[in-house]
Amino acid sequence: MKLIHTSPAEITEINSFGRFGEFLFFADSEYVMTAGEHVTYALEIDEDQIIEAGQLFYHDDAEKLSGLVEQVMQMVGCDEDTAEELISQREDVHSLDTDIEPEDLAEVSWDIQRIAGEAAVLLGFRGVEMEDEQGVAYLINMKGREAELEVA
Repeated sequence: MKLIHTSPAEITEINSFGRFGEFLFFADSEYVMTAGEHVTYALEIDEDQIIEAGQLFYHDDAEKLSGLVEQVMQMVGCDEDTAEELISQREDVHSLDTDIEPEDLAEVSWDIQRIAGEAAVLLGFRGVEMEDEQGVAYLINMKGREAELEVA
């Protein structure tokens, strides 16, 4: 499958710094989340390398995700079931009754998206399919795979 990523600058190296670490967001068509100039990249990836967020805890190796579940429980102040629902995108942190300040909810939501990507990698996938404000999005691990990005 062909996925598209837009960036405000040329990508020369993927590192683990920043909000999403070694992951990049892709979509099946171009959408731009930056003002001004941008670079559009295409990535060819096998669909079998991507798991839907809603399937993470149905995987045979879902017990491998317990550390990530604990991390979300600590971040949000929720129980295990709610943490799993958040990671699998069946629940949204914005709809929970938490002690998180309203202005911090977006950042927590983005951190949980990254954790969903980490969960996919722990289960042997390169990325996770999820929904965001733009529709279907794919969070793909790109560490050491810069050469796979083709300028579109």
